[in-house]
Amino acid sequence: MKRKDPATKNQKYLAVFLAFTMLMSVFMILFSGDSNNDSDNDVSATENGEGNLTVSFSQIPGKQVHHKFNSIADGLNMTPEGVIIARYVDLQKTTGTPFEQIFGNVTMMDSFYGADVTRFYGSSYADGKEFELHQIPEQKILMPWGAISYDEYNFLARTNNTHDIWNVVGSPVILGSRQSVKEVIDVLEGNATATTEYDNLLSQANPEGSFYQEVATKTNLTDIPADQAYMEFKKQDDGNYRQTSIYLNPEPKLIEKIQALQANSTERGVTYNVTMSGEITKLVITSDFGSLLNETQLLAQ
Repeated sequence: MKRKDPATKNQKYLAVFLAFTMLMSVFMILFSGDSNNDSDNDVSATENGEGNLTVSFSQIPGKQVHHKFNSIADGLNMTPEGVIIARYVDLQKTTGTPFEQIFGNVTMMDSFYGADVTRFYGSSYADGKEFELHQIPEQKILMPWGAISYDEYNFLARTNNTHDIWNVVGSPVILGSRQSVKEVIDVLEGNATATTEYDNLLSQANPEGSFYQEVATKTNLTDIPADQAYMEFKKQDDGNYRQTSIYLNPEPKLIEKIQALQANSTERGVTYNVTMSGEITKLVITSDFGSLLNETQLLAQ
């Protein structure tokens, strides 16, 4: 990817940095709850600061989600089989860092939920199906347009029949099409199998403290230089950042590029740590924010 003027440099780095469309590409449809206050459930509501009606999770009938949600592994444990891309972001950990401009912040979905989202997870499938998980500590949500019941859970309509977008509340909240949400519930209830496709990669990772994690499988839609890939970012105590990439069966040209860049990495102020074991190659790069972005661009050329 060619560099352009400094005003667009970070955007171009970001395109390389993430490689996939991030955060709410499908579901970020602004929802205003003050147009219709009717619901199929008997719940009461309060007004938030903008005059929109919100309802507490505790007032929503039916079962709710209760699942560990501290890493991408926790999200994958709720994810039906066949996922080709998944990503997890701890938005609280990005606060005050340059990554806040990339990933957003905890208030970015206030217009959708009427509450902060502190953690995000999204999964995508080859057929275009997607769903997301959101952690909402305030345990409240803008009043839905209506609700339908499935396996004792209430699916909350997020639009007035204009889009197929539904929530199931809890910790975390599920967001997706009716079919996608149904399939996640089936996994939670033990009626379907969660994905295990990335267990091999995740066994080599140490995600504690990371604010971003991503896994992907090589398909026509995900042009990655390996059969599978994992990536995470962490902020170090000294203010530098660490990017960890783990590859399953990486392409030879990627290995050659890593070795070539590692040879003179200190001249660019970057520290490389490369380990290879069988089909797995693990690359850890540590540097300041700008140098790390530059190194990512060099690896992607």
